[in-house]
Parts: sequence; C-alpha cells; structure tokens
Amino acid sequence: MIPHSRPVFDAAFAEALQRPLARGHVTAGKEARALEREAARALGRGAGVAVDSGASALMLALLARGGDPGARRVGIPAYACRALWHATRAAGCEPVCMDCGPDLRLDADKARALASSLDAVIVAHPFGMLEPLAAERWPCPVIEDAAQSAGGRLDGRPVGSFGDVAVVSFYATKPWGGAYGGLVAGDEDEPGGSWLEAIRQMRCADTADAALPHAGNHQLSDVHAALALARLARAGRERAARADLARRYDEWIEETRAEPVPREAEAAHFRYIVRAPDAGETIRALRDRGVDARRPVETPLSRFSGVDCPGAEDAWRHCVSLPLLADMSEEECERMREAMQACL
Repeated sequence: MIPHSRPVFDAAFAEALQRPLARGHVTAGKEARALEREAARALGRGAGVAVDSGASALMLALLARGGDPGARRVGIPAYACRALWHATRAAGCEPVCMDCGPDLRLDADKARALASSLDAVIVAHPFGMLEPLAAERWPCPVIEDAAQSAGGRLDGRPVGSFGDVAVVSFYATKPWGGAYGGLVAGDEDEPGGSWLEAIRQMRCADTADAALPHAGNHQLSDVHAALALARLARAGRERAARADLARRYDEWIEETRAEPVPREAEAAHFRYIVRAPDAGETIRALRDRGVDARRPVETPLSRFSGVDCPGAEDAWRHCVSLPLLADMSEEECERMREAMQACL
C-alpha cells in the first residue's frame, strides 16, 4: 500500500535526538528555544511560543485573547481538521462554521457577511494550499492556521505572517512535522505580543498566574523540538519534491474524469486533492489498487453545529486526497499513474 503520509526519519533525525540525550536534558530547554526562533523566522514573525500540540496552540491562542470565554463566537472553516472544533470548544468558545467554495478555500462572500458577528476567527490555509482571506482585514482578531501550509507564500509573504498570531503543528505528518508539538507565533510589539506572553505562562501550570483563564503542562520537550528542527531544516527540499510530483500528477489526471483542486505555485503542496463523481467509491477503488487515498476531511465540522454548509457537504461527496510523498520512488510513481488512470 502506498501510504497517504510517510515522513522520512533518517540519520539526520537520529543525530538531532542525540543533542538533548547527550546533555541529559529532554524536557523544555535549548532545543525548544531554538525551534521557537527558527519557526517564527520562517513564518515571518518576531517570536514564537512552542507548546505540546497544534490543538493546544489554537486553544491557548483563543484563551490568551482575554474576555469572557463563554460569550465568544469564533469563526472556523466548516471543511477542516476536527482539531479546530475541539480547540475552540476547549477554550470555552462557540464555534461558528464558515462554508467553503468549490476550491476548498472559504466562500469569501459568506465569510465577509459573517465577520461582523464574530469575536475572533481562525483562518486556515487548507491542505497545503493558500487562503487569500488571510491577507484581508477582518473586524475581529485573526488566528492564522498554517499547520498544513507552512512553507508556502501568499502575495510574496510567508504563510503565517498575516494574522494577529499564527499557529503551526509539528505533528509527524505535517510539512514541519517531527513527532508532536505546536507553536504560536507573533510579533512582540504588535497586539498579538500580549497573547504570546499569556501563552508562555499558561503552558506551565507550576509558574502560571492564578488569575489566568487556564494553565496546564503544555510545554514542548527538547526531544520533540529536536525532531521538528531536523524537519524544518529540510522542509524546503521536501516541498520542492512534492511540487514536482504534483506536476506529474497533473499530466496523468488529464486522461481521467477527475479534476484537480486548483493550487498555487507558491503553495506548500501538502496534499493533492481531486474532485471525482463519488469520493467514497473512488477511494475504495484506489485502495483496491494499493493506494491509501482518503477524504481530505472525514466529517465536515458544520455537521456538529447543525449549520447548513452546502459547500462543505459537496466537498465531502466529491473530494479525494491522494498520497503526495516527498520520497516517492519511480516504482511507486508508476503504480500511482496506473491507479489514477484506472480509478479516476
């Protein structure tokens, strides 16, 4: 089976792990601080706060904004990772689903119409693509979710450089994946700077101010930080390899009924997503031929809220995510070509 995701952990990662082990310091320390600097710089930000997961990064960013958590309405994409739903609710906020268009980015007209009723919004760059609304002004604070598109560029600027703060994930399968972890990035002299200071306190329960809305053990260990630093060092090469593979897919798909979801040249190329007549049937056919295709989103988040989001439902019925592996062999490429042309 050609897997949907396959991060490569070679000798460079083993060497990276030796640094904290040799120092005898595996909890949050030198490696985590280095990751904060390097990841923030790559996102076009002045500072970063490393935490234990991308979901924690979202939750803590929402809590750091302040105010009455229970009264806050937070806009989230309806067609997105379930972590957005759980993180929003964990922060005591009400998730308000924003529908997507046929290209899986936010439906701009619907999002703009909803914006004035929101207390904050999570704008995600989906599936390695770019979300143009991240570059727009919103009437509320913006958390820019770059977990799936880190390394991409929008309007010449790094993904993650637009919102009041940005979040990324260091989960193994993500573009900057090590094993586990996340980061909130911002600029100390901007409004988001006060969020960063609150998050620094909330990630360590033993030293947190008792007046904070939350405090827990959310620090990122040096072991996990070392793995993420090793991935970050090669992320540009891996992105280029995925982009080259995506261009080959473009050629192979021309002879099929399916259509690729448009992506930008400067995107992160995290996933290759196609529209097919029936997603479920297509996924079963591809798996029968040894390709671990999947739905980009298992369940639209709008189903949890009871809000009608026809764009998200349409995407669920028709969209299929294909493996886009930075280390795909020529033998696997030929199997992919045969499977795509037979099943799409």
